[in-house]
Amino acid sequence: MENTSLRLRWRRPAMPKSDPAHTGHEGGIASGSFLRRTSTWIWIARFKLGLGLLILILCYQFFKDSSQLFIEGKGQLQAPVVNSKSSPEQEQAWQQTCEASRRDNMHRPPPSSSSNNNTHSLRHETKSDLPEKSNVVACTIAIHEQPYLTEWAEYNLHVLNIAKLYIYDNADNLELSNWTVGSASMSIGREGESGQNGTNNTNNRESSRISITHYPGKKQQGPAYKDCARRALSEGYEYAFFTDVDEFLVLYQHNSIMELAVDYLGKGDEDVHVDVEVDKDGKIRGASSDPPPTPFQTERNETRIVGSLGMNFRTLGNNCDIDYKDLPVSKRFQYRVESSYPMNVFIKSLVKLKWLDLDVDFTDPHFYKLRKDDNGKQAVKIDTNRQVRGGSLQPMRLYDVAAVHHFLHKSLSEYRKKRDRGGGTTGPSMLLIENAKKGLDNHGKPLPGGNIYDDEVWKRLVEKVPSYKNYDA
Repeated sequence: MENTSLRLRWRRPAMPKSDPAHTGHEGGIASGSFLRRTSTWIWIARFKLGLGLLILILCYQFFKDSSQLFIEGKGQLQAPVVNSKSSPEQEQAWQQTCEASRRDNMHRPPPSSSSNNNTHSLRHETKSDLPEKSNVVACTIAIHEQPYLTEWAEYNLHVLNIAKLYIYDNADNLELSNWTVGSASMSIGREGESGQNGTNNTNNRESSRISITHYPGKKQQGPAYKDCARRALSEGYEYAFFTDVDEFLVLYQHNSIMELAVDYLGKGDEDVHVDVEVDKDGKIRGASSDPPPTPFQTERNETRIVGSLGMNFRTLGNNCDIDYKDLPVSKRFQYRVESSYPMNVFIKSLVKLKWLDLDVDFTDPHFYKLRKDDNGKQAVKIDTNRQVRGGSLQPMRLYDVAAVHHFLHKSLSEYRKKRDRGGGTTGPSMLLIENAKKGLDNHGKPLPGGNIYDDEVWKRLVEKVPSYKNYDA
């Protein structure tokens, strides 16, 4: 018995011999049992931690592939599900059911009323009443968008009075080398031809109103937008509107995008300031798109420079069309979906270039990081109500001043091609591709036909470019 006790003490040299709690046969057995139980608990904790990390990784991959699914909305129209191998009869049945569901929810105002259902009067610009020369550019990246590009360019140049369009051709081979807009001079550069990313020496503000740069590769939207901002700033422009070819900005209270920019962002050194609430950590109320973990507690009030304006999407329906038609998109699709449609929480940004942070990557096509002023205070983004907002979403869905009419879906066949091509920032998403094959939108719901009449884009285009009246004949 004594030898056994000695052997146990020899195996545990860290235990003092004078400690009665660690002497004797029973004490050694108890200590060994405790160590075994502790070791088991450690392994169980490691297993749970590893399992938790695996679940987090899988959840991240899922939400990365379907970033829109977390947004819930109401008022979506119902239509039957089809698939990529549907017969003509099945697609016709889909179309008929889609049209029937639209009739049950159709809202078309009388011709004398405003189709956007706003109470204010609309103001339309003319070349004679523009307040001053435009200093706003538009940046976009396009691939296989030639059937839609002329309408989009003429709307931006003549309706919004954009000073210059920077178009980045994302196709492997330059597709837009022979594309022209008769009403505007153009210049074409190739990637690496002169300067960074195709910056061409002839692309200055005096030589052209449209600049085309070949910019092939995957997920190039962010780099292209950043290059556009650098070029516009170097050429003396003051503001940039980052947009896509299926997006048309409609102004309800301003005559031009330049007037909108000066109103909300200021001109030159005369910046617009906004009052903000700041907590003890320096965070600004409303500046984060994520809900705070605890209620916001204001410590002080400050003024901040406004560097960006965010404007909500207004999504147009697909008119229950199956195939592409050789007509302008703003003529083909004149029924939008309800404001509660999930995609309408997203925004597009008009930015004052001097406050744009060009030292960071552009990873979000809806929202851009702004730099700090000389006092170390961050410039902020606001909505059209002049409230500070953060991130890519504005859930309030504001439409009294401006709206980005988003021709997202077009026809069923066009939408499928769009999803096969993938986003300019995220690339193709297998979930969205499979949804499109079934006739479903980003959220797994039937593609909306649209039920609220809205021809605001078309009316403005016809007014400024009279040749489009031929489509109404």
